[in-house]
Amino acid sequence: MPENRDGVRWMYVTPFTIEDVADLLSIKKLKNASGNFPVVCPYCGDARGKMNFCICKDGEIRNTFHCYNCGAGGNMLQLYADLRGLVGVDRCKKAYWSIMDELSIHKKTNTMIPGGNQTRMLHTEGQSAASDQQRDETYRAMLSYLHLNQKHKNDLIRRGLSESMISHMEELGYRSTDESEAKRIARCLIRDGYRLTGVPGFFVDRNGDWTVAFYSYNRGYLCPVYNTREQLIGFQIRLEQPYKGMKYSWFTSSGKKNGCSSKSPAGYYGKSQDKIVYVTEGILKAAIANEATGRSFIGNPGVGHYKELKVMLSELKQRGLNIVIEAYDMDKLMKVTCGMDCGIDCNKCNMIGSRVCQKKERKRDDIRTGCRHLYRICDELSLKCIRMVWDTDGAGEWNGEIKGIDDWLVCDQIRYAAAA
Repeated sequence: MPENRDGVRWMYVTPFTIEDVADLLSIKKLKNASGNFPVVCPYCGDARGKMNFCICKDGEIRNTFHCYNCGAGGNMLQLYADLRGLVGVDRCKKAYWSIMDELSIHKKTNTMIPGGNQTRMLHTEGQSAASDQQRDETYRAMLSYLHLNQKHKNDLIRRGLSESMISHMEELGYRSTDESEAKRIARCLIRDGYRLTGVPGFFVDRNGDWTVAFYSYNRGYLCPVYNTREQLIGFQIRLEQPYKGMKYSWFTSSGKKNGCSSKSPAGYYGKSQDKIVYVTEGILKAAIANEATGRSFIGNPGVGHYKELKVMLSELKQRGLNIVIEAYDMDKLMKVTCGMDCGIDCNKCNMIGSRVCQKKERKRDDIRTGCRHLYRICDELSLKCIRMVWDTDGAGEWNGEIKGIDDWLVCDQIRYAAAA
């Protein structure tokens, strides 16, 4: 490691740690500790503390993991790549930028910090996360300073939503981000006595001012995330312009001074006492499907996020839930024959003309893995799980037209209205 003119040793580090990666992957911690902590092994499921995560040791940044039960081990990028199903020689590079996207960190430069003195990089020591109730209060107050602009209303209209549905969604928290108002909103919230410390999306900038994580690169509209107690606990942002292929970004301030990770929570939309709940991939999809039908939906941020899903289903079971309907995207029944229809990726493929498209096969297998996690969770909780499909051909495969449950339900509603 290099030394500066004062003889202080410095090390180059990434703007996130393996603890941030654990939060993104919904890996359950068994104990909170500085530098090292045991977790439930995401590979073998061991919950005795045999899997250990290490942020730093002996003054050196590690960000590694090892399970003494199944032998799994490596660094945080390998962990993310394994659990997200990333493959190829550049899978760790893909993992790095995917993590940066999920955490809404868009810096290509590394950060230097004094070696041997830190336990969490780029995080303020001793910051406690706000409770769900505190998040709810702060977020609702923040929404009073925002509105849904016409451009973003048009995006919801494009999805088939009616004016009345859009108005209701705006009441729930679908509002446009506004980077020009970030500092003023933070000042007003502090003036009115709301807590910003430990609330994802708020942080102290380089000038020492509290602000909101609204930027030009994450401009879009907020998609609110509710828990089963109807508390507003977070947001995804539907981006105006995709970033590195990502259409959504979490409203988070992870890696910022006094900032906090959103931890990618699942969202619940419906009545908490319903005996039937649908599970789909995506916050916005679940909200739209709920608006179109009035049925209860869980929006899972991604098919790989299944740890928190079990907690939510367990809570709902205690309130009377007995049937879960798996309504993940129809990629689960995608045809994987090569059709030379993967755009620029086809130019990079060395399997052109083969019977099986490896990209389609990986995508299909990823969502099927997520489906299996849901089936296993339902089996463990003694909940009946039913698979839902739509837009299929005679062979039971996806026709390739209507992918998401939200699109299918909205289209069905429009057809019904037209017939009436």
